Amino acid sequence: MGIEILVAGVIILISLFSIRISKKLEIPLLIMFLLIGMLAGSEGVGKIYFDNALVAQNIGTIALMFIIFSGGLETKKEDVKKSIYPSGLLATLGVLLTAILSGIAVYYLTDFTLKEALLFSAMVSSTDAAAVMSILGDSKLKKDIKSVVDIESGSNDPMAYALILFLLSFFKMDGNTSIVGGIIFLLKQIVLGGVIGYLFGLITLPLAKYIKIVREEFLTIHLIAILFICFGLATVLNGNGFLAIYISAIMIGNQKFNYKLNSIRNMRLITWFMQIGMFVMLGLLVFPTQLLSYILIGSLLSIIMIIIIRILVVYSLLWPFKFTSKEKFFISWAGLKGAVPIIFATMAITEGLPNAQSMFNLTFYIVVFSVLIQGMTLKYVGKKLNLFEDNSEQDNLIEVEELEELALKKMILDENSEYINKLIRELELPKGMLIVSIKRDSSYITPKGEVKLLLGDVILFSQN
Repeated sequence: MGIEILVAGVIILISLFSIRISKKLEIPLLIMFLLIGMLAGSEGVGKIYFDNALVAQNIGTIALMFIIFSGGLETKKEDVKKSIYPSGLLATLGVLLTAILSGIAVYYLTDFTLKEALLFSAMVSSTDAAAVMSILGDSKLKKDIKSVVDIESGSNDPMAYALILFLLSFFKMDGNTSIVGGIIFLLKQIVLGGVIGYLFGLITLPLAKYIKIVREEFLTIHLIAILFICFGLATVLNGNGFLAIYISAIMIGNQKFNYKLNSIRNMRLITWFMQIGMFVMLGLLVFPTQLLSYILIGSLLSIIMIIIIRILVVYSLLWPFKFTSKEKFFISWAGLKGAVPIIFATMAITEGLPNAQSMFNLTFYIVVFSVLIQGMTLKYVGKKLNLFEDNSEQDNLIEVEELEELALKKMILDENSEYINKLIRELELPKGMLIVSIKRDSSYITPKGEVKLLLGDVILFSQN
């Protein structure tokens, strides 16, 4: 066991070191992590043999849960309101159209049956939030465009997942699957996932208050528990777990609560750890020599599916909205593939489908093609199209909430707080706690002994 732990630590450290190389060479991070996994694999220098698709699928699903939940926590409701219709169309009808059109192309260009071609196309139909965020995370892309890209990439996995489950049902020999039944199944996935996500978005923070969670570490654990329960319950009830956790996360992230910034930061830390582990694991799972025979057909399908069909779908669905041709092209080019299609492809292996290994290898090649071609040129394309803004003045401003990052904590006095209607000198503060500032509405109050605390006050304090 000691050797395995040692190897894991070395791989994580090398992954962190690759971040520096990634920035210097402007190579997307996920490619670096995949490369590390491939180098550590049985055909690389590490000689680690790993071919358990079920383990990869399960670990990948958990990683996706954290990635989608964390992305939802950081999604502003203002952005959702402005971009809900274009991003929603791309995340639902866009995924369906992409899968159908790509499936036709795959059917005529490969030896896949029609069912296999549609299933394979569904696996690579969604864009990847982790890939998009890793490339556009610190960019000055116009907010309206970035919102559409971010929300689409964060919300289209549920539709792809539901479509894959529906298509997989056609491979079962029960004979009960029909188009009508499939439509009902898809609607059930979306409706149940949405309702469960909405309910958990409502109860998560009140539940934390009820059980009196007063430490940020415990609040993060509470959020993780909710993440698992929400996803698990939606899945057990045949709803879409990914959609449920995304909706609940958006609702939670747009409420005010104590330790909010630290909780989001903690979830972000876990998400990055999950991403490193997931991409390295998927790199271990692939056998590079097997990919050589897929270069020609993989490149052809990549051009057709992720460039031509993607452009057709985006331009068709966004024509009612006030986007320029340049903006539509950028949104098309930002349809990056990532770990999600590879994880979906492992489902074909675990289901024992005849062409499962070909599906997996082709999916892996298309993901690498997408990240290298689209990912490495995405910022360049945005700059050439003049879609980046100059926010240098705004970058110099520090919001009060960001002071929490400077070793300060924030407390919002709600109706359950024992500090309401008390003078500061009357408070029995924990040892080492010092009140630094009090925000009341839009004004700031110096924390003197005779100041009376009121409902809704925001207290900034330090604690040793």
